[in-house]
Amino acid sequence: MGRQIARRTAKPELSHMNIFCAFLVIFIHCASVIIGETTSLDTAFNAVFIPWRFSTFVVPAFIFLSGVKLFLTDKKIDYVKFYKGRITRVILPYLLWVFIFYIFFVNHHYFEFSWDGLFHAWWRGDLVGHFYFVIIIVQFYILMPLWVYALRRVTPAVGIAFSVLISVVLGYNLSNILYIILPNHVFQFSDVIFTKYLLYWVCGCYVGMNYQKFKEIILNRKILITALFLFSGFLDIYLAYATYNTAVPWMEEVHILYCASAILFFFMLFCWICDKRKQLARFTKALDSQCYNIYLSHCLIILWLNDYLLTEIKMSNVVQRFWTIALSAYLGSFIFWMLWWVIKTGAITIFRFIKTRLAGIKSAV
Repeated sequence: MGRQIARRTAKPELSHMNIFCAFLVIFIHCASVIIGETTSLDTAFNAVFIPWRFSTFVVPAFIFLSGVKLFLTDKKIDYVKFYKGRITRVILPYLLWVFIFYIFFVNHHYFEFSWDGLFHAWWRGDLVGHFYFVIIIVQFYILMPLWVYALRRVTPAVGIAFSVLISVVLGYNLSNILYIILPNHVFQFSDVIFTKYLLYWVCGCYVGMNYQKFKEIILNRKILITALFLFSGFLDIYLAYATYNTAVPWMEEVHILYCASAILFFFMLFCWICDKRKQLARFTKALDSQCYNIYLSHCLIILWLNDYLLTEIKMSNVVQRFWTIALSAYLGSFIFWMLWWVIKTGAITIFRFIKTRLAGIKSAV
């Protein structure tokens, strides 16, 4: 069973925010070249740390946006069609790109090929840092009937409060709890269990259910939301810098506050920017449609080019490498996937044209 809500219309703000987050993800991984090779005593580290930490809300934002989009629909959910769509549009591209990265590492002699290693990489999502997002979002998709059933029967205040509790207790502290219960067992999957991100998903679902009302509320509270974002951002970045390379349990709660306020702020910002826009530009729509592909693939450019610059060009200057890699990652990802979109769209158009002509000829005969 599904549910009925207001008819879906174009939501340019969601597409713009999705693109913005995709571009921030590329920056995060480019900046890791500097973060990983320098210390807080280096100028390069200090220059990149603030925007790097600032960008770390993007995975929670992707989860939030997924919840919003799925709960905007006015149609009853056909779960067979829903899960087929998740397999073809989410899981299969993920499996393909994990395989491509795996072959890259094998060819660069990081390790030898083994089917066990490949299946572990698929299952665990830890071959390259950004793949964990797919493991988490798929768990939310698997539990879609639960969200549809439960969230419709619980008020947003209760649902969000419960999700905060679960995120803190069973998200960030799950491994500690399991260690108390099973001291001889090491649970290796606590970082890819959906409970850590439940707050962002639940908030997204509720926003999708009450979209227009929520937009009105946040657009009427722009100053308050901006102040909360600036305060939590300063607090998170300052404390993250002060405690860098130090295990501080309460930093996770501070980061939750920052991520939630950043998502709220940028959602409000894009709603305000796109307030008068009812339709997406074709270019924006095309770029939005390729964000997931950009997310999956961009690290290959970063890894390959960083390795090439170090081993072949002997570029030891980390700042030069950062700018070279960043420019290449942005341009390479953008050009490749927009060309892919043009080719794919053109092929579909030609196929439909031929199909229509053949149908016309058949009916005439």
